[in-house]
Amino acid sequence: MRVSLNWLTDYVDVSVPIAELTDLLRRIGLPVEEVIETDTDIILDVEVTSNRSDCLGHLGIAREVAAALELEFRPPQIGELPTRGDVNELTRVDVLDPDLCPRYTARVIRGVSVGPSPRWMIERLEATGLRGINNIVDVTNYVLMEYSQPLHSFDYDKLAENRIVVRRGRSGEHMISIDETKCNLDDSMLIIADAARPVAIAGVMGGLTTEVAEQTTNVLIESAQFDPLAVRRTSRKLGIMSESNYRFERGVDPVGVNAASLRACQLILQLAGGELAEGVADAWADPFRPPEVALRPERCNALLGMDVPTERQVEILNRLGLSPRKADGRIVCTIPPYRPDLTREVDLIEEVARMAGYDKIPVAAEVSHPVRGEDHASRVRRLAAQTLSAAGLDEAITFSFIDTAEAELFGQDRTVTVDKLTRKTNNVLRPTVIPSLLRACKTNQDVGSADVALFELASCFPPGAEGQLPDEYTELGMVSTGRLADLRGALEAVAGRIAPDAPIEIREAPAAHLAEGTGAEVLLDGQKIGTLGIISQAVQHYYGLERPVAAAAIRFEPLLERAAPTRTYQPVPKFPPIRRDLSVVVDEAVTWRQLSDAVAAVDQPMRAPAEYVTTYRGAPVADGRKSVTLTLVYRHPDRTLRGEEVDQQIEQVVAQLRRKLGAELRK
Repeated sequence: MRVSLNWLTDYVDVSVPIAELTDLLRRIGLPVEEVIETDTDIILDVEVTSNRSDCLGHLGIAREVAAALELEFRPPQIGELPTRGDVNELTRVDVLDPDLCPRYTARVIRGVSVGPSPRWMIERLEATGLRGINNIVDVTNYVLMEYSQPLHSFDYDKLAENRIVVRRGRSGEHMISIDETKCNLDDSMLIIADAARPVAIAGVMGGLTTEVAEQTTNVLIESAQFDPLAVRRTSRKLGIMSESNYRFERGVDPVGVNAASLRACQLILQLAGGELAEGVADAWADPFRPPEVALRPERCNALLGMDVPTERQVEILNRLGLSPRKADGRIVCTIPPYRPDLTREVDLIEEVARMAGYDKIPVAAEVSHPVRGEDHASRVRRLAAQTLSAAGLDEAITFSFIDTAEAELFGQDRTVTVDKLTRKTNNVLRPTVIPSLLRACKTNQDVGSADVALFELASCFPPGAEGQLPDEYTELGMVSTGRLADLRGALEAVAGRIAPDAPIEIREAPAAHLAEGTGAEVLLDGQKIGTLGIISQAVQHYYGLERPVAAAAIRFEPLLERAAPTRTYQPVPKFPPIRRDLSVVVDEAVTWRQLSDAVAAVDQPMRAPAEYVTTYRGAPVADGRKSVTLTLVYRHPDRTLRGEEVDQQIEQVVAQLRRKLGAELRK
């Protein structure tokens, strides 16, 4: 923001040297990047943060300087302007989308004489980086740089039916802007139209067909408030940048809309003559109601680390125009419409700190703070990451948003979606982390990393009950281009490391995103906590993956609730085990779960749980049958087992498998 010192002194007596003024502005949060001296003026290039849109005009800067130097702030005095006729008989304003245009005002001045602006106005505009055009347009630019309120002047007689319609653009509509850019409009853009066609792009730029020219005698002055996000989106889409959209994107004072309009009319009457119609066409859907924010003086002192007396805090807040009053040990402030950045107690504390002086805050030689040990949840997460890393998986950190089509692939047609006007793609909160990990697989594939094994512990957001907020929980997701059995082993390893006393089960069950016959549900203590399997062809094709991908996703909270991360001591066995591999031929429909359950049903205290080895299909095994190899391990705690003892136990297991599943021992 380029600030003219000559202009600034209209509103506050700045008698300090320029070096002191720049230092003052820096201390109150408005650093000066450059000082430019001309023959008649000194120009300050002030850096203004995005939350202080009020300081994008000379009045805002003057208000800050007056508060900091405890000087009188003198805004322009407008008073009663001479009028003739009724504005409501001359024009009408219809706002069809009040969400994107909360307020729109229009005033009409008839009989103006368009011509060059006086030298003093041109010099001030040039000091801020603007050039003079004519007295009408220059007045709107002057008020823009004065109030930080963009205005626009229309040639009243070129408006069809002399009225204004604020609406969304329509597909196929076109408009030529003042800078002669052809603008292709659509329904994501807010436009200003007359009764027949678009005449301006709301908050961005006016149209060429209704611009004020030498022949103009009647003007309509627009002063409005537009939705910042809508203005930003339209500006970027059309590739048009202006001083107006820069301010609208940061927000304007909804009450100041009318004051800026009156100021423009005052200047036009002075410089171009004419007659102002009485009243204003004002479409204001939700008039401003000033919010109140309270400050606890003791909290202010505690946070700043210095003592600022209560009366001093009240004085500072009063100089800033916050109308403070003391009530119940607090300072209650009424927030003016030009300070939307003040919403919390800490914002008021920052205002006190700015004006009291950041340099007054004491600096200690050392800063101490309590050191807390790792909490339970963090420790369990770390153990999970270490276990999966040891199993060969790399940790990923991915984005929480996916596309609607991705959610549908995972069986979710009711999702939490960001407004499509804000984000057209990647606008759905992911119901599971697997889509994000599959994107990471594709990225690795594209750079030549074919062998991928990833995991992520992150939030996901499946839909809640109808009309309710979505669920949100931490999910452990894993993907691998390797074997499904290896991914299952990693899953069982992490579950066993975190919750060794909670049995985990894998049970065949379909899932929308998993290939038929590979899907399974994961249960912990009989409770379903996730899924496991190989992604379906549809999912693989959507992500453009060349190799099948095994995927697992489980809710992490059930593991966390049953976590026993501290291992208990178990002595090293004194006696060796005896291992026996069994290959049994069973029907194709028999699952590993049925086999392992049948083995577990044989009461043999010296036997460990059965371990799966492999499955074989082909000669000499008959069609419709398969050979499953499993390992049984036996160990006695007090002595060495003899082979004959184990042979007897193996015979019991084989007999059980034959009886329950029709299994035959493969020779």
